[in-house]
This record gives sequence, structure tokens and C-alpha cells, in this order.
Amino acid sequence: MMPEEELKEPNKIMKTLNTEKTVSYWLEGAEYDLGVANAMFKSKKYPYALFMGHLSLEKLLKAFVVRHTKAHAPFSHSLPYLVEKSGVKVPEKILIKLREFMEFHFEARYPDANKAFYKKCTKVYTTEKLKEIKEVFKWVKAKL
Repeated sequence: MMPEEELKEPNKIMKTLNTEKTVSYWLEGAEYDLGVANAMFKSKKYPYALFMGHLSLEKLLKAFVVRHTKAHAPFSHSLPYLVEKSGVKVPEKILIKLREFMEFHFEARYPDANKAFYKKCTKVYTTEKLKEIKEVFKWVKAKL
């Protein structure tokens, strides 16, 4: 498609999907963001470590959706919703963790709304939650 045609029909771009390329795109972003989560942890930016952990799972789950549906992932930050859209049966213990991790997305993004989250993000708490994020990440990645 020529660039002029893309301008005339921007939705045409969204209609075509190279599954492998799209899965790779989301997976690379997910792994990068997990590395950023580790860097934030090392620099003691604990709320942001958890936020980036959430973001890494969000991108990984978008790869998961694409892999299992052969369609573009929805525009959503909701980890449970992304699992639902994949159509894959996921163990309840994983779903529970994904629901818990949603706090990291909202609370880290809007710190003025709830300073309690920042106080909650001690080194001990963040260490445990990052460990859980990595366990879920490993499980989802194995199912790609």
C-alpha cells in the first residue's frame, strides 16, 4: 500500500495482521519493561518497579491474545480482561494474581489520589510482588 493510500484508509492498516511479527513486538516490549521494573527496584523506586511489572504483563498478555486469537489485542490495561479476550483457560491462581496486580497500574499512575500505595511499597513488599509478577510472566510466556 502506498503512503497516500494509507492516509485515505487508515483503518486498513489495523485490518492486516502479521501474527508472528505482532507477537514478537509485544513480547520484546514485555521483556524490556520487565528489565525496567528490575532497574526501578534496584534504584529503590518501588511503586514504579511494580507499575513496570504490570506493564510488562500487559504487553505479554497482548502477545498472548494475538497468538491465541490471530487478531489484534484490545486497547486495554486490564490484565484479567486481556486473559478473557485470549479465550484461553487460565488457572484461578493466575487470575487472582492478575487482579491483584491491577492495583500497581492505577495507584502508581495516580499517586496524589492515594499516598497509601507509595507507603505500602516497601522493599519487602515490592520484592515479594515482583517475584509473583515474574512467576506469572514465566507461566504466560510458556503458553505463547
